[in-house]
Amino acid sequence: MFMKQMKFLLVALMAVVMSVSVTSCMNGENNPVYTGLAVAECVSTYPATFAVSNNQKLVVKDATLLDLKYGKTYMFYYQFNTEEQSVSAASITVTLYQGSAPVAIDADDDEGPVANSADYEADAALYSLGTSLFPSSFLLYNKKLLVPFGYWVKVEENTDKQKEELNKHSFVLTYDVTNIASGAKTFELTLNHKISDAEGEKVTRDRWAEGYKVYDLTAAITAFSEKSGTVPTTIKIKTKLNTSTGGSLEGAIDGTNEVTYTTE
Repeated sequence: MFMKQMKFLLVALMAVVMSVSVTSCMNGENNPVYTGLAVAECVSTYPATFAVSNNQKLVVKDATLLDLKYGKTYMFYYQFNTEEQSVSAASITVTLYQGSAPVAIDADDDEGPVANSADYEADAALYSLGTSLFPSSFLLYNKKLLVPFGYWVKVEENTDKQKEELNKHSFVLTYDVTNIASGAKTFELTLNHKISDAEGEKVTRDRWAEGYKVYDLTAAITAFSEKSGTVPTTIKIKTKLNTSTGGSLEGAIDGTNEVTYTTE
């Protein structure tokens, strides 16, 4: 039960900049209620309004959403009645599914993308590059990249301690343009999993959870273009993976995703 709740918490962390809407399997054949998953940018905090990738807007009927931030990316489940509103309408008024809340999933300022440095090198491997919801990374819009991943965590006995554990994990996206050749079309990024345990602290992490981060590639693409003279056509995300308990770098293997980059 705990992992189910934690998965939802981390899944919620993925709500933002692009938007993906999928019909839920919870919808019966004759059920007019549409259940969807949105990854969308907040374009208004009151009423809470989110823009999805097809220029459609989702307006959430919930006066308690007081801490939304304009321009941030959120992920959430929503519902509406298709007998009252068309799925192709420019704007749809929706309710949040079963009291869930939009969760911001933008990378923190110190998670990049940033030029490669020894300070940012991974000290732990990920469990997976991809999740049950999204098997691979993908490009949103406005040069934003969604990276889904699994990682090893410790299960704590209460919510406060669990938050402390989750806050120890950071996922830094780095790049190195020093050897980019003129005309190069592939831009390699490295996802580094870092854990901020106290010195000498021994922590057993024997459960894995799913996480999501959205990275703004604007500065990184500019750095690449200054070296190559053009924009990339392919973004390659690299990381270290280890499905053995704890996610040690020892014995880890290389994991990669490739994303087609477009300027649209």
